[in-house]
Formats: sequence, C-alpha cells, structure tokens
Amino acid sequence: MRYLIDQGGIVIYPLLLSSLISLTIILERLFFFLRTPMRLSDNLMSRILQEIKEKNIDEAVRLCDQNGGPVGLVLKRGILFSEKGLDRIEKVMEEIKWDQFPRFEKRLEVVNFIGKISPSLGLLGTVTGMIKTFHVLSLSGEPQRLAGGISEALLTTAVGLVISIPSLGAYYYFINKIEKMVNHTEKREMELINFLDSQELSLKQKVKTAGKPGKVGQANNEV
Repeated sequence: MRYLIDQGGIVIYPLLLSSLISLTIILERLFFFLRTPMRLSDNLMSRILQEIKEKNIDEAVRLCDQNGGPVGLVLKRGILFSEKGLDRIEKVMEEIKWDQFPRFEKRLEVVNFIGKISPSLGLLGTVTGMIKTFHVLSLSGEPQRLAGGISEALLTTAVGLVISIPSLGAYYYFINKIEKMVNHTEKREMELINFLDSQELSLKQKVKTAGKPGKVGQANNEV
C-alpha cells in the first residue's frame, strides 16, 4: 500500500478510494444475495397450488412465507387477493414486484460506474506520469528520475484495470442473477394465475351443469 501511494502520484488516491467503495458494495451485495432465496422449488409450488385447490388459503400463505424470498412474497400477495378476480391479482403482484426487485439492484450502479471510470483514472495517471517524465527529461535527463515518472504512468494504468475488471465482473454477475430471479418469479406468477383461472372455469362449469333443465326436472321428479 505504501508503495502504491509513493509511486502512484496524486491519481492513485481516487483509485484506492474507488477500490474500497467497490469492494465494500460487492461484499455487502454478495452477502445479501446469498441469504435471500431467489427461487421457489417445484415441490413447494405444487404444495401451494394443492392448498389453494383445497381452499386452505392460510396454509398456502404460510408456505409462501416459508420461502422467505421475493417469489414467495409475490405469490402470497396474489393468493390473498385470489377472490378479487384475475385482473386485480395481476395488479397487486405487479405492485409487490416493483417494491421487491429494486432492493436487489441497490448500489450496483455505483459498482458499474467505478468499473467504467477506473481505466480512465488509470489513463489519467499514465498521462501525468509521462508529463512528469518528459519534464524531467527536458531538465536533466537523470535516469532515476525518468524511471519514477514511467513507474507512475504504468502503475496507475495497472491499478485502474485491477479495479475495473473485478468490479464489472461482479456487476454483470449480480445483474444476471437478478434477471434469472425476475424470469423465475414471472414464471411462478403465471403458474398461479393459470391455476386460479382454471379453478374459476371449473367452478363455472359445475354451476352451469347444475343449472341445466334436465337436472332440475330430474330433481323435481324425484321429489
């Protein structure tokens, strides 16, 4: 660290600060992603749908809470509004998604910004180092002083790349995880909506069948 400060010139300070910020955010986001379930298993989904079919809404909600992730929260909201119609169910699930998904993107834009600006800062250090080199060359041309300017130029470029590559790698890793979670959530959401739609259609068919004249006439004859 002392070597970087001594040889990197003034540009090394924002580079080191950027690396500290980026590392802190990456570790915080990594811990958040690891402790938050981002998928809902097929087995648990089947159990939830079965409980809804048997009209055990409280148990279905409990199973959603058992998941503990955004997928479970979205399904829970839809189940709680299952008596309000499919349009209302879709709206309330969309609302909870807008509330939950941004939590996963929190501060990631800072990591992306640092990943993109670090090479530019490194290049700035390269330019200032070369300016210093040519300035020394114009004055005396002492090899030792020339080496200091060249060292500064190369060092800041290397540090900028060392910060940029992991930062951008972590950013795109997290964004990929979020996209997969969003797609998985929407898949489970459609499974719930299609199931509720089929249950509603089945109920309507039963009511329609029960109300046929033949059935009514047969019931009157039996009386």
